[in-house]
Amino acid sequence: MPVRLSGRLFLTALLLTVWTCAHAVAAPPAITVDIAGDLTEQQRQNIRSHLSLTRFPDNETPSEAVFNRLYGKARPEAAKALEPFGYYTPDITTSQWSQNGSRHVEIKVAAGPPVTVTEVTIALSGPGEQDAALKEAIRRFPVHRGDALDHQIYEDGKDKLVTAALENGYHRAAFRNNRVAISRKTLSASMRLNLDTGPRYLVGPLTFDTDVIDHELLRKISPVREGDPFSPRALTRLRQSLFNVGYFKTVDLEYDPDRAVAGRVPVRVALTPNLTHKYSIGLGYGTDTGARGTLEYTNRLVNRFGHQLDIQLQPAQWKSNLGGTYTIPIGDPRKDRLALTGKYETEEFDNTDIKTLNATVSHDHFREWGEYSTYAQFLDERYSIGAGGTAQDSLVVPGFKGSVFWADDRITTKRGIRFTATVIGSEENVLADTTFLQSTLRTKAIYTFFDQWRLLGRGEIGTTLVDDIYALPPTLRYYAGGDQSVRGYGYKKIGPVDAGGNILGGKNLLTYSVELERSLFDAWSGAIFYDSGSVMNDFSETTFHSGAGVGLRWNGVFGQIRLDVAKSLDEDGSWRVHFTMGADL
Repeated sequence: MPVRLSGRLFLTALLLTVWTCAHAVAAPPAITVDIAGDLTEQQRQNIRSHLSLTRFPDNETPSEAVFNRLYGKARPEAAKALEPFGYYTPDITTSQWSQNGSRHVEIKVAAGPPVTVTEVTIALSGPGEQDAALKEAIRRFPVHRGDALDHQIYEDGKDKLVTAALENGYHRAAFRNNRVAISRKTLSASMRLNLDTGPRYLVGPLTFDTDVIDHELLRKISPVREGDPFSPRALTRLRQSLFNVGYFKTVDLEYDPDRAVAGRVPVRVALTPNLTHKYSIGLGYGTDTGARGTLEYTNRLVNRFGHQLDIQLQPAQWKSNLGGTYTIPIGDPRKDRLALTGKYETEEFDNTDIKTLNATVSHDHFREWGEYSTYAQFLDERYSIGAGGTAQDSLVVPGFKGSVFWADDRITTKRGIRFTATVIGSEENVLADTTFLQSTLRTKAIYTFFDQWRLLGRGEIGTTLVDDIYALPPTLRYYAGGDQSVRGYGYKKIGPVDAGGNILGGKNLLTYSVELERSLFDAWSGAIFYDSGSVMNDFSETTFHSGAGVGLRWNGVFGQIRLDVAKSLDEDGSWRVHFTMGADL
């Protein structure tokens, strides 16, 4: 009997404990506050953050005296919270009631008419009072006469003025005797600002603490020159430019405005050289190349003039290469270089066997809006297609390639577009077996809507002027199909064929793709797509081959990893897997 009673007591105590915990979890907050009225979400949140009522602990029950004290503060606190938005005469009513042991408070807010700015006077004093850049910054001040008063916009405008002063070398710029006078009676505001610029500082002697690279080259790389305004942005640009060239592991700047001579601040750049030799090895798989490996050697600093060497061996199932690039900085080393490239490549696809040796000299230019190159390429190619025997062609091919782009972010793009144009050709009487002219235009555009959806489109058109397209080696003919072309088809599986069904390539190319992508969770997204393309020797013979499918995306700092499953819509065949990775634009 005692044992049974103890068991019942224990069970009863356990049930009471569980019920108490569940009741505690489900208990409503001690005070619930609703804010009603025609308010913006920012205004509503600011009122809530100002209320003492909202800061009372949910797990405590306020006494009558405490609640009345907090409730009495609600109207003035709500009114104070609207002042930063320019509303100084709001109509606020409050009401409260109790329900199920919880206090409910409703605050009804009518913001009323805003305060109007009737005067904005901004004066400059000090050595920079006649500075044209500062006067222009004042002209762009975001608050004007007749505007509704918004203190946040006013403060942002002040910050921009100080930033403009700093960027123009006024290191000690500060506001003096500022005044914002507000009349509640007339609902007007008068602003008077005085920006004291203080002395102007310029970049003084620029010295580099390193002996591994020519200092004149470093001065060309540097975007900052002696006599430029001494500013945080200038110093950041200087450090970033030197770091980005890859010669240095660390870039440290040493300066002291108090040691300026005639307003010029000496800047010492302490540079730690990067490791000269870099080796890398990798394994991978591409549906256009098959399994592949990579061995790479990079010499970041061949000599003190900034020359660099990169050698890469990439064996693969269907497309292997061994090549190297020697680069020489010229002109502005951040934007211009001379590149000498050599490569031996073998490729096999659809009864086609190609062995290519090429050497290229190019002058490359890099800009914020794009990049372009002029080059001359020597191409020697041995190839066989089907049972047609082996042929060999040698050509010197001059060319031009350029890209322009506009994007919010080229790695992970929400909105952007890129155009790439290539023009190449050769003359039979000038170190070439064939005369031809070929031009290709590619474009890709991305547009994001509803935050989670992206629409991606790409297209390509190319044409070749030549008497006989089959007098050109296969690498100069057009093909379609594969990861970067028409998914659902194999690599270079679309093009004119011979009597044996071997794909020969063609003179002209048309492809396009439409893809809809949606964010799923974290870094993952899904996509559906439709690709189509045609390769023909005459545009009147255009016959499109299409594929469609679905894909999975993982978004990383380097771009996307894309896994697609697609099927041809024009012929029988199994689903194909396509795997790619890289930046959006």
